[in-house]
Amino acid sequence: MASSSRQYEYFDDDPAFPSTLVISTLFVGAFIGFLNETLLNVALPTLMGEFSVDKTTVQWMVTGFMLVMGALAPLTASLVQWLDTRRLTLVTLGTFLAGSAICATAPTFGLLLTGRLVQAVSAALTMPLLMNATLAIYPPERCGKVMGLVAMVFSAAPALGPTISGFIIDHFGWRWLFLLTVPLMLVAVLLVLRYLKVTLVEITRPRIDLLSVVLSVLGFGGLVYGGSTFSEASALQLAVLLPVSLLMIGAFVVRQFRLKTPLLNLRAFGHAQFGYAVIVLASNIFLFLGMELLMPMYAQQVLMLSATVTGLILLPGSIAQALLMPVFGTLLDRRGGRFVVLPGTVFILISLLGMWLSFDATSRVWWLATLFGLFSAAGAAAMVSETYGLNALPRNLNPHGAAIMATLNPIAGALGAAFFVGVTHLGERLSPNAAVGDAGTTLSTDSLHPTLELGQAGGQGAAIDTTAHAAATAGGALTEAARATMLDGLHLAFGLAPFVALLMLWAASRFHRKGQ
Repeated sequence: MASSSRQYEYFDDDPAFPSTLVISTLFVGAFIGFLNETLLNVALPTLMGEFSVDKTTVQWMVTGFMLVMGALAPLTASLVQWLDTRRLTLVTLGTFLAGSAICATAPTFGLLLTGRLVQAVSAALTMPLLMNATLAIYPPERCGKVMGLVAMVFSAAPALGPTISGFIIDHFGWRWLFLLTVPLMLVAVLLVLRYLKVTLVEITRPRIDLLSVVLSVLGFGGLVYGGSTFSEASALQLAVLLPVSLLMIGAFVVRQFRLKTPLLNLRAFGHAQFGYAVIVLASNIFLFLGMELLMPMYAQQVLMLSATVTGLILLPGSIAQALLMPVFGTLLDRRGGRFVVLPGTVFILISLLGMWLSFDATSRVWWLATLFGLFSAAGAAAMVSETYGLNALPRNLNPHGAAIMATLNPIAGALGAAFFVGVTHLGERLSPNAAVGDAGTTLSTDSLHPTLELGQAGGQGAAIDTTAHAAATAGGALTEAARATMLDGLHLAFGLAPFVALLMLWAASRFHRKGQ
């Protein structure tokens, strides 16, 4: 840490310290990293054709990314205390640049996947680095607003990703998805070299326990992999993989409490408010990733809406979430976590119950957009629990608290997506309509494909005003039995979601009021 700043408890208290420039610099790298996640999703069908790989194989571009993030996240608490902030940031940006270069020039799918996994290493470091920097620069009473801006950036990036990637793929080709990130990352490198000249986190160089590393990689990595492949793996594979992964995680947890210098200091959970915040945050991510999969499935495969109209359904929620993040962050600073998060969890529960009770084969687009918008906006309130939880920790535990959050985020997301897709498949198999179909074949999610492109004749406005029933009638490609089967599966998944929201509501009710 620079000597000029040691007299100040927080860097922002130093009038000479460029707080805004430093945080903005870290924003650039983080934004490009998170934007890259959704950029690639739209390109998966193109990659299948170019490299002649099937859906299961190409999904490793997503699953592998989450696997590496989940496995490496526990290491970040030690890494931020081993390297000074400037050097670690440059390593993170350089790693992303290397991964992008490999992906952009990859002649085979195997090399493309390798580049993607290299990018994941950078992504695993990005969020803890930014969170620790924010906590070091700003005092707790101002962290909420800044963290809200951080969350807004991370919400905006995935929302913009599909639109940007679709244009790039159509006009330039998928390799430009990686090439265009290179100059932006180089700008971030120059900004780091120019403005980030202090160490934001104290360098203690803690001992890194190799056995903990192995247990972390095998345990958390196995859990993410098992969760991501839940719907495709056999019962025998899951019966072996999941118990072994949980055993590894259990051994990891026990070892952390026995070590004098743990890889991940789980004593952060000794602070009850942090633990409650973790429950709210992980549950929120679990639900959000699941709903982000189920809503497009419902819109395109049951309601027969186009991908464009589906995007319009999801867009208001994404915009609302991005705009409300800094608002809720400011409210957190002024009124406390309970004032913000508890009402948010209530509205999450209401929106999920609304989805479960009202979704059928004739739902109107405006109603879908309203419910998902309410869910997303309420989720923005729940997201500030991350800042609330970290503020509850002493400063020496902040790197570990951030690493715990970073570990749980990809795991909760992967498990949420896998759980809700798996439950949907189960609901389809249990549906009385499952055995009804053409040629007596069983109908399932995999047999359903959107075939009707709304808005081609009447424009987007007309498409939005069209009911799902009219769309299905015009399409005529899917049988009513197939749609009914799919709807039964989705109803089961949507019906379980409110129980997760109840867990969130309980944890949020335990948050302290302002001043306690």
